[in-house]
Amino acid sequence: MICDRCGAELAPGSLKYLVTIHVTADFDGALPAEGGLDDLEAFMRQVDGEDPVRLERDVYQSHGHLLCPACKDAFLRDPLGVARGGGPEEGRMH
Repeated sequence: MICDRCGAELAPGSLKYLVTIHVTADFDGALPAEGGLDDLEAFMRQVDGEDPVRLERDVYQSHGHLLCPACKDAFLRDPLGVARGGGPEEGRMH
């Protein structure tokens, strides 16, 4: 096994951490002011034609990453990669 972040070898029985990330679409309770039943029906027709796997990924995803102790500490200090100036691509765990 290897650390998903740094690639270090994780020996059997060694201390390691499983970080599980759940990403869920958020709904703040607000609906657009414009639009009505016709817009809702059009939206539902559009959703019916979409790939269900892609739609599910748009609503919920879960990923697990095995980390060594040093990478676990680094992840907990800066889980979004903000401190190192990471943008959407740079801040992502590999």
